[in-house]
Amino acid sequence: MSQQQISRRQFGALALTGIGTTLLLAGCGTSATPAGGGATSTAAAGDAFKKATLNFEWWTNPVRTEYTNKILQQYTTAHPKVTINAAPGQWATYWTKLSTQVAGQTEPDVIQMDQAYIAEYGGRGALLDMSKVASIDFTPLKSSLAAGTLNGKLYGIPTGNNAYGIAANKTLFDKVGVKVPDDKTWTWDDYLDICAKLKSGSNGAFTGSTWQSSDQDLQIWLHQHGEQLYTDKGKLGFSTSNVASWFTMIKKFFDAGDGPTPDQFTNDVNASLQQTLFGTNKAALGWTWSNQVTAYQQSNGGDLVLLRPPSIAGSASKNGLYYKPSMFWSIGSQTKAAAQAGGIINYFLNSTDAAKLQLAERGVPANAKVLAVVKPLLSPTDQLAVKYLEDIKSEIKWVPPVPPKGTSTVATVAQRHSQDVIFGRATPAAAASAFKTEIQGLIDSAS
Repeated sequence: MSQQQISRRQFGALALTGIGTTLLLAGCGTSATPAGGGATSTAAAGDAFKKATLNFEWWTNPVRTEYTNKILQQYTTAHPKVTINAAPGQWATYWTKLSTQVAGQTEPDVIQMDQAYIAEYGGRGALLDMSKVASIDFTPLKSSLAAGTLNGKLYGIPTGNNAYGIAANKTLFDKVGVKVPDDKTWTWDDYLDICAKLKSGSNGAFTGSTWQSSDQDLQIWLHQHGEQLYTDKGKLGFSTSNVASWFTMIKKFFDAGDGPTPDQFTNDVNASLQQTLFGTNKAALGWTWSNQVTAYQQSNGGDLVLLRPPSIAGSASKNGLYYKPSMFWSIGSQTKAAAQAGGIINYFLNSTDAAKLQLAERGVPANAKVLAVVKPLLSPTDQLAVKYLEDIKSEIKWVPPVPPKGTSTVATVAQRHSQDVIFGRATPAAAASAFKTEIQGLIDSAS
């Protein structure tokens, strides 16, 4: 650790972030990475197809696994000097595995990354600054790059655009004679009322809705109240009272019994997509990202419709929606083959051959030429995702900043405090106060 000393306070903070204490590696024995700064590569584009063996990892579902393997096979067939070790994984264990790999200096070369972890890994030197990796053509991607840029360094390139919402299984709605709501005008009270009608009409065969209780749910709720999780300076942007109102709404939903039971909620937030209540036709409404609709449809076989979230005001322009990159491609700073890693990422983002296989499952492509090729090939459910993004475009008024370092576990923190409310271990006010204190502590400890 010649370049950077880590205090006991910082050491303990890393344990709380979900990356683990061992991610001090940013200044410890990672020759590619200046401490705390993020490595930069000037790898020439011509090196992209030179001999190299790369590790490629992503969290997945069956749809994503199948086409990703086909794309990688295409790539290595065209460029036989490049060998790719593909390692799909599940979200629940992906980040624990990655933190262990980074600490053990076995970090993957190509990493599927989430926005919540950009600051965690990039800010601690575990991701390459890709801005000078010449094997990636950034020109058609320029509009999306800011979302993966932190302190002027490009740590992640979005795989495509995405937005949060609720999928309605129209097949189940029709079974019980409930109309799909007008998502431009429905309120939270409408949402609760519809859940009650769905549960009652099915005689318990399925419930009204799933619930995620994650940071994206809270982000939307806060914005409907004129606040947000974080400021662009990396500070907390919300009041305790508005988080308390969110927990109050959650309590009302669970007390009514028209969603999952507390135990089902605990299982559902950790289940694979195919095993969730919505994925198994045990809920008629499912909170989801737009790029997950096809995988859900293949799982439950229903006639799905994407809906905007309800709002306090009953107005689509005030529901707090935003575009979020569905995920990112990153390069590990420990890589010895930055040009080759960039070449693979470039293929996923800018190749129409790759696009014909992945379509919109990793989000709606940012490259306009790629999207033009993809659109006619999309399944009806993928077309739903594209149309959803187009429909809400004029209503979106903001872009959340990159979450600050230390906050990668906020989704699970929100779910844990939600459980305390749902199981009656804490009042909404107490849970809100504890949540805010805990998140502030994560940020302080990581600074």
